[in-house]
Amino acid sequence: MFVHIGVHPCFCGGFADRGDPEAVVIRPGYLDGRWTKASWTDQGVRVKVGATHHPLPELLHAFVDAGLALDRFVESGAPTPAVLAIKGIKSQ
Repeated sequence: MFVHIGVHPCFCGGFADRGDPEAVVIRPGYLDGRWTKASWTDQGVRVKVGATHHPLPELLHAFVDAGLALDRFVESGAPTPAVLAIKGIKSQ
């Protein structure tokens, strides 16, 4: 079994302006999959050291490519999810 708990790839990243928690604005860049220091705030880790964004399909394919069957998903955060959890189980 493998469990991933991390920032939600669709709503967190340099492309996601979360300055107004009631209206997250998704700007171009979601599919770029590149390293960046771009951030909607100057308080986080991304703006200080950078991060590489992986779109949701790339993250899910990593599970499948490792031979894991996708079992459970959970999103957390309101009104827009900020966390995504995925559970994969080794295929028989």
